[in-house]
Amino acid sequence: MTDTAILEIVELSDGEIVLRSAEGEGEPLLRIRFSEEAAELLQQSRFEVAQEMIDHAITRSKLWQEDSEEPVLPSTVH
Repeated sequence: MTDTAILEIVELSDGEIVLRSAEGEGEPLLRIRFSEEAAELLQQSRFEVAQEMIDHAITRSKLWQEDSEEPVLPSTVH
């Protein structure tokens, strides 16, 4: 048995995009909801943008790094 979590990115029926356990149990780990204006601007790219946001958060977060000594630079979202 392994301690590796299998996660999935899913778009819900209400348009919200979530990161959750592949088993679908419990609360999502992350929720992304675009405003109506942003959703209109992004149109079909909305899911891809959410995937990139999640990927960036995971790769820049200490939560998913294994004992890395490399510092994570703070970032600002505008």
